[in-house]
Amino acid sequence: MKGLQREILSQVAAGTITAEEAAARLEALEADSPPAAAAQIPSPAPAPSGARQVKVISQFGSAEVVGDPSVAFVIADGPHRARQDGDTMVIEHAPFDEDQTFAFSHGDSRRVVINGLDWQRRRLTVRMNPDLPLTLSVQAGNVSVDGVHGPISGEVQAGNCKVADFRQPLNLVVQAGNVNAGGRLDGGASKVRCEMGSIRIALEKGSSVRIRAHTTLGKVAIEGAGGSLGSGSKEVIVGGGAGTLDVDCAMGNVKVAVE
Repeated sequence: MKGLQREILSQVAAGTITAEEAAARLEALEADSPPAAAAQIPSPAPAPSGARQVKVISQFGSAEVVGDPSVAFVIADGPHRARQDGDTMVIEHAPFDEDQTFAFSHGDSRRVVINGLDWQRRRLTVRMNPDLPLTLSVQAGNVSVDGVHGPISGEVQAGNCKVADFRQPLNLVVQAGNVNAGGRLDGGASKVRCEMGSIRIALEKGSSVRIRAHTTLGKVAIEGAGGSLGSGSKEVIVGGGAGTLDVDCAMGNVKVAVE
């Protein structure tokens, strides 16, 4: 089975078959193999025709997304499934086995096991071209993003997300979880919304952005550029204000730190 998978991926790399044909053949192999084995198949690196961005869906596991200039499009390793949706290549955690449930139990102290669910085995690594747009969907999991310089958007539901070294606009929504992001904004329109949870954004030197903050029952703090906001609205300009950052906090805490 692994030999057939390698042969298909080699044909894609050589250009003898298209990524769509490879995906169909891999899917046919996956249907005849156990879910765990199929989950380990790396996604083809060449970009399918029409694909222009990447979406990563992390569910009950951990995922690492790394911007890698040596990657033409995207490569994934770990328990996942890949599919093309319009101009987006979607990479998501593989579904659970039938015997996996969510009742808490105690296991090896080095691992977190939820009634048979081994979190270490649900670790997904995605390497992508750093200039491509990235969309994240985090559901009860942990995701880290490093070195992705294209626009980043995402939604966090009962999970944690860390973004390092961003360079393009952000569009993030936290329903119940935590986001910690650091990088530079010097143009475009960015927006973060905290419905319940916490968001921390650290703006590096060289940022040029107009921060517009609004809160209802939550709290927004802007450090290094104008104090804190308990309720109502506030506007702070960093640098020349070339870009915009709209902060909306319904319940929870949002902190913007300006270097």
